[in-house]
Amino acid sequence: LGHFPTPLERWQPPGAPPGTECWLKRDDLSGMELSGNKVRKLEFILADALHQNADSVVSCGGLQSNHCRAVGVAARMLGLEPHLVLRLEDRDAQEASSQVGLEGNLLLSRLVGAQHLLVTRRQYRERGAAALIEEACSQLRAKGRRP
Repeated sequence: LGHFPTPLERWQPPGAPPGTECWLKRDDLSGMELSGNKVRKLEFILADALHQNADSVVSCGGLQSNHCRAVGVAARMLGLEPHLVLRLEDRDAQEASSQVGLEGNLLLSRLVGAQHLLVTRRQYRERGAAALIEEACSQLRAKGRRP
């Protein structure tokens, strides 16, 4: 997914005391412009999914999650179908219609065909991420998918 290793560059922070050494790891140059450092963890997670012969992946995060957007893009790059459990603010739950996701990270994940399951913060808090992900995986398995 990424082009590694990425370079280390010396940086002198303005106002830093003399003798301060600061280096920047340029993960923005990893080649996956939509995710920066997220590509590092996704290489391992998605390699494991492929090794297990998965045809889809399920992840969760906030409505405009950078992680979820990166999962959607990376999964599609590898031929996997992304399914995202996305947490809404409770006040947004009534507006959780087709209008949700016409901007930002959610729009980008929609453009790569990610499937979205919207849950409220309250549902997320009461049930937990692991249970919500497992429920989505169970639904996919019932349809013959391999998450």
